[in-house]
Amino acid sequence: MNILFACFHPVDPQIVKNLAQELIIKNHKVLFTIVEKENIIQNIVKSYNLPTVIIGKAKKSLIGKLLNLIWIDLRLFFVAIKFKPTIIFSPTSPYTGHVSKILNIKHICWGDTETALVNLNHSLPFIDSLLLPDCFYHQVKSEKVIRFKAYKEIAYLHPKWFNADETVLKTLSLSLQNKIVLMRFSALNAMHDIGLKSEALSNEDKILAFIKHIEQKYQAKVFISVTERNLDDRFNKYKLNIAPEKYIHLLAFCSLYIGEGTTTASEAGVLGVPWIALRNKPLGYLIDQEENYGLGIRTDNLDFAFQKAEEYLANKNIKDEWQIKRKKLLNDKIDATSFFAWFIENYPKSHKTMIENSDYQNRFLYKI
Repeated sequence: MNILFACFHPVDPQIVKNLAQELIIKNHKVLFTIVEKENIIQNIVKSYNLPTVIIGKAKKSLIGKLLNLIWIDLRLFFVAIKFKPTIIFSPTSPYTGHVSKILNIKHICWGDTETALVNLNHSLPFIDSLLLPDCFYHQVKSEKVIRFKAYKEIAYLHPKWFNADETVLKTLSLSLQNKIVLMRFSALNAMHDIGLKSEALSNEDKILAFIKHIEQKYQAKVFISVTERNLDDRFNKYKLNIAPEKYIHLLAFCSLYIGEGTTTASEAGVLGVPWIALRNKPLGYLIDQEENYGLGIRTDNLDFAFQKAEEYLANKNIKDEWQIKRKKLLNDKIDATSFFAWFIENYPKSHKTMIENSDYQNRFLYKI
């Protein structure tokens, strides 16, 4: 089989890297097509020695996004003609949808963002199978939908596939004894972010005061990750500067994550790191972690977020407590990568199997 993976966000290659490597081991061919964003997606894919073709660059404006449809569709069309994929596996996307339909290629998509329903609804007519987490709370009425017991983050952070690399600490002159706090702010340029405002835009003084306070009171080592925007020069000493593929390894050793990146919040929870999401967005995967496992909180109130952060940092037993919560979560969820591999290799029979008996996926449960 020839499997074409499409990546539109820095997390996309992380989700499927282990899947791609498993498929290669089984003598399948894979190709990654990239719509570059933040100038890091290509570097992430290349760090895993996976074949890559760049087909475009993400645009910030609504008009730019619409014009991009034509260019990226054309580039992907010609790449697909040359590679001859059996299956396209991607996030929900009109790009891959249009090309798969025109060239009669089987199209398997995954999605997890309830606030991106415009994209999902536009993509659905062009999809053969849509894989959604069972915590995705919108009811998408279609025989194309398959619900699976995991999040996308589990695909690359499940203990079967991920071991945190301590060398990242040495790179940043840190040790296992340090209390590390990771903060993340973004430009909120995605389609589903339209109308949202970054907390960092009008609260830089408050954020800086909080950082200095936890440095002094808890000896915290603070790092700030920013995407598609910059904070002022006072934050330069805190700006995170590591290879993109090492970001997740640093997160694994953190005592706290606080920021606007909801995927990073979910990653933190899967790793057993307390998180505070500074966007009270109704996302099923964060609601699941917050309400069913107590791994973090969502809030739009910066003062409350900082108050909660101090509670977490003051708790000397929090790492052990959160690892217990993590174990419960992982024992309830399936190994998403192994499930995806089975689904692709046995497609389309696998779709029929899941429709007839969704508990078939329980064979991918992995007790830790």
